[in-house]
Amino acid sequence: MAVARAVLVLLASTAQAWMPDGNARIHVKYGDDTTEQFVGNTTGPNHFRILDKDDFSILVGGRSTVYNLSLYDLSENVEQRLEWQSTDAHRELCQLKGKSADDCQNYLRVASRSHGRLMVCGTNAFKPMCRRYNRHMPNHHLEEFDGTGRCPYNPQHNSTAIFTDGHLYTATAADFSGSEPLIYREPVRTEHSDLRLLNDPSFVGAVASTSHVYFFYRETAVEYMNCGKAVYSRVARVCLNDKGGPHPFNDRWTSFLKARLNCSIPGEYPFYFDEIQATTEIINGIYGSGSSRNDIVYAVFTTPQNAIGGSAVCAFAMRDILDAFEGPFKGQKNMNSNWLVLPKEKVPQPQPGSCVEDSRTLSDSAINFIKTHPLMDRAVPSFLARPILLRVSLQYRFSAIAIHPQVQSMNGNKYDVMYVGTDDGRVIKAVNVASNEGVFETNMDEYSKNPVRTAVISEVQVLPPGVPIKQMHVALTTEKLIVASGDMIKAVTLSHCTNIQSCRECVALQDPHCAWDSKQQQCSWVGNRQFPNPERFLQNIENGKTEICNKLPALLPGDRHTNRNPATKKPSQIEVNQPTNDFQNEILIEVVETNVLTEDKSSTNNKHETDHLTVEAADGNIYSAQALLTAVVASCLITLMVGFVIGYLFSRRFRHPFFTDTSPFNEQHNHLNRLSPLETPLNVNSGYMPPRSKNVNMVANVCPLAKQDNLHLELGKERTLDLRNSTESLDKDLKCGTLQKVKKTYI
Repeated sequence: MAVARAVLVLLASTAQAWMPDGNARIHVKYGDDTTEQFVGNTTGPNHFRILDKDDFSILVGGRSTVYNLSLYDLSENVEQRLEWQSTDAHRELCQLKGKSADDCQNYLRVASRSHGRLMVCGTNAFKPMCRRYNRHMPNHHLEEFDGTGRCPYNPQHNSTAIFTDGHLYTATAADFSGSEPLIYREPVRTEHSDLRLLNDPSFVGAVASTSHVYFFYRETAVEYMNCGKAVYSRVARVCLNDKGGPHPFNDRWTSFLKARLNCSIPGEYPFYFDEIQATTEIINGIYGSGSSRNDIVYAVFTTPQNAIGGSAVCAFAMRDILDAFEGPFKGQKNMNSNWLVLPKEKVPQPQPGSCVEDSRTLSDSAINFIKTHPLMDRAVPSFLARPILLRVSLQYRFSAIAIHPQVQSMNGNKYDVMYVGTDDGRVIKAVNVASNEGVFETNMDEYSKNPVRTAVISEVQVLPPGVPIKQMHVALTTEKLIVASGDMIKAVTLSHCTNIQSCRECVALQDPHCAWDSKQQQCSWVGNRQFPNPERFLQNIENGKTEICNKLPALLPGDRHTNRNPATKKPSQIEVNQPTNDFQNEILIEVVETNVLTEDKSSTNNKHETDHLTVEAADGNIYSAQALLTAVVASCLITLMVGFVIGYLFSRRFRHPFFTDTSPFNEQHNHLNRLSPLETPLNVNSGYMPPRSKNVNMVANVCPLAKQDNLHLELGKERTLDLRNSTESLDKDLKCGTLQKVKKTYI
């Protein structure tokens, strides 16, 4: 397994634009970190979903209940609990249609607050319904109405909803079987059963701007409907002021367009991550050396289930999404033709899909064009022209993501801290330490944009192994990360600063949340906080090291266990810089601007140089990745050479002695002549010869017999076959009493 690991490291290090990462700096096993949790109903599945949130609480929809949980400790405000059971008639009808008793419950999936009222929608035993509640009287609903188009029938169906501009926009399925997808805002929706618009989509997120709503999803690619199945990730757009078209299109979108999302490793043969799994809200931040502001959306992608388990995190700028929707359209001559870019002269004016003052005044030709040409030709590129984080694993894939946006470091730079959830209960914390380098211009090629140099800070097993993470939310007021699975909600600390025991380890984390307090001699939380004397805190996000740590006095052995994490009730047992067994089945890789690991000979304040990835031993020694890689390769070569020499010596010792290349036979056959002390003549009748395929070894302890064998060899010198070499391995001066192993071969 060690050889396999070395080969993986060697291959990854030699691949162009790929560099192996030193794995997460901090590993936390399940149960080692004390966290708050909420489990809700334990009599059956909950299918938890975070419906709404504010600075101090979250609304969680579950089985027949909406819970109001505090972000501080996940305690429930029981007075604000909302309970809504399906009727017996609805449950019985649901089970008659073939669904289980657990499925035929009311799972609350959608919630929105407006004008002092709360609207909640649930699956209601596969017959969606919605209610409006008075927020001050949570158990008294004001009205109840049909929830078709607002809420999915199946609690496990991937759907999304967003409340903006006074309206609820949803993307879900509008039938019992889940085969009729739609994007809906009362009373406008997408066309019924039109595969060119939505082809078996799985919706994962939605965001809103001042003029549009964007839906992110994956679907069977319309370009390949006639030549095999392929899945693409999409972003669809509708206008906020879309009122539908003229009759008979008064309940149909006139602005629906969609484009492909490109999350891939660039190169001559790009590698695509085609299946989007989750998105974040719009993050407004400063990126690049030019201090330019951008609105971006982070998303996690995976490879298909029948492919190698690969996952990636990509970011997309809202301006790039707008550019894609203002570009050319795709079209096809007939149903059996390929989808190609549509000539500009065939596109009506104004640009179809644009937001107009009154969509009901549009011409029928413009509406029909949107219906038959919803796909844009230009894909939306990644914001950084490549993925921010990549992982190849046989054990898990990315499933959720949350961002702590624009965390300010001690030198004033700001970083987006990523928390990536997996389908086996892990949370990976990472940050692109090069996000303040480079420039952003729309006319620049992909290799000239901002470099990506991602530091993986920690990997925490938050949920039991095998339990997928469905949603995550960063609670800034309580400095907690909320992690939701189907039946469990957990609150974990955003960082593990106080569990680091040395200055160099603290700085090497490259965590914007952590800095070494030179006065208190501990790794302290500094995320987005202002300190009157920042010079006492040591931090280097760009390079992960500083010479000042070498000048500080070392901690005494008794002081290395005094630091405790104030966010936990008991000390967390955290393994720092310790590889896990998962490395045997996964490779962690990051895309970088340079291809070769070179020794950093510049000063420590040069943040534009790519640093060595270091592994710190317990005694404080630091080894570069290049030295470690050289040692591994040298060990492999030495092992191979020693194995070759040993194999050669064994082959010389035990090879058959009586045959040379002039033998007329292709194989050597040995047997023992039990009839005569003399060798059998060459012209003996083959019918009386012993079987050639049987090898017989004789162990003798008789000296005369050994000498007799030498005599027989001497008598056989006149034969046509040259057997002189066969005597080289025999001892001419055999001593009595010594066991000798002799092989005799007869032809």
